[in-house]
Amino acid sequence: MVRTATALPLLLFGVACTLSTGAGNIGAGLLLATALLVIVVQRGRDIHWPPREVLLALGAVFLTHAVANWLATPGPARWDKFVEELWLELLLVSVPVVAAGRPEVVRRAVELTLLAGVITALYAVYQWLTGRDLVRDRLLFTSNGEYVATAFHSHHLSFGGQIMLALVVAMAWLRRDLLEWPRRLWLSGPVCVMLGLGLIWSFARSAQLGALVAAVALVPTLPGRWRRVGVAAVVAVLALAAVMPSVRGRIIEGFTDEAEVTRPNLWRSSAAGIAHKPVLGWGQGQFRVMLEEHEVPGIYESRAHSHNDYLMHAVNAGLLGLAAALWLLWATVKHLHAGWRRAGSGSWIILGALLCQVSMAMAGFFQVYQTDDEPEMLLYFLVGCGLALLNDRSADETPQT
Repeated sequence: MVRTATALPLLLFGVACTLSTGAGNIGAGLLLATALLVIVVQRGRDIHWPPREVLLALGAVFLTHAVANWLATPGPARWDKFVEELWLELLLVSVPVVAAGRPEVVRRAVELTLLAGVITALYAVYQWLTGRDLVRDRLLFTSNGEYVATAFHSHHLSFGGQIMLALVVAMAWLRRDLLEWPRRLWLSGPVCVMLGLGLIWSFARSAQLGALVAAVALVPTLPGRWRRVGVAAVVAVLALAAVMPSVRGRIIEGFTDEAEVTRPNLWRSSAAGIAHKPVLGWGQGQFRVMLEEHEVPGIYESRAHSHNDYLMHAVNAGLLGLAAALWLLWATVKHLHAGWRRAGSGSWIILGALLCQVSMAMAGFFQVYQTDDEPEMLLYFLVGCGLALLNDRSADETPQT
């Protein structure tokens, strides 16, 4: 009974976070509460923690940001923003604790997440065709004459970041099925196609780039002839992007639309702010204060963030905070890669979690996905699922090649 009750938050979270940010936050809270319950009931014995290095890196992130927030000037310290921007990272701990010893539950939770992603992708295609956001009763804005999909979220970049993560995990699922050709592919193949369409119509260029980099990283893991198929698939996607007017136009906008200087202006302003407070930065919630002092002349369509994950880490908590964030990224990538290489054919979730970090690391150069609730909560949930399976061998059949 207890095992069933603790499995429910895992199974429900992935569905909830793709359909509603509020429901996703509630689901993340339930996962955290369930993890605390497991720790208390088991009295600290036989707890499935993530690797120690991941815990240390996560602790460094919280510590550097807490000190930066405490010392924030001109202040006052924004502890509400501190909690808001960091608490979802606790999924890296709560998911492995809750999922300990139940790889089948983790697998079903991830599959439910991907199927929920397909529902959002279908709704995104509907939005692209009609321009209607039925949830918010509004008409969507256009890019080069085509409607930009947001699915169930308020912004196309939030939707794009989330659907990117679902897609790269689906690619790892497809890879697993390719190795069992021709018995499989009936589900993972169509899932990849639908998620890919959702990503295209989000017009989120940073997320599209992140998915492309993840696909390129996936190709060398394919054996034999499938590697050639993978290369051909990547080339075909690039060719398709080149001939699709909407995608090509969106890319060209990045070099021709004068409003696109918003990102370089934000980057230059952020760099100036970091140079002014390089060690511990400005603290959470102080970006506008920083911008008032270090704004460079030019167009600003947004003044809320750096439009770059790495610069935002440094603005919030200085170079120490950035170093802690990079350590956490490195620690998760290192352990996921080592775990996938040791595991067998049941390791596609670990590989998918690794690809999530690869795609987010690239997309983060152009957007603040790791302080954007929709992609952030899914990122840490999926990476947490990968970490939960590192010590499991029950589903393994053959070593990786």
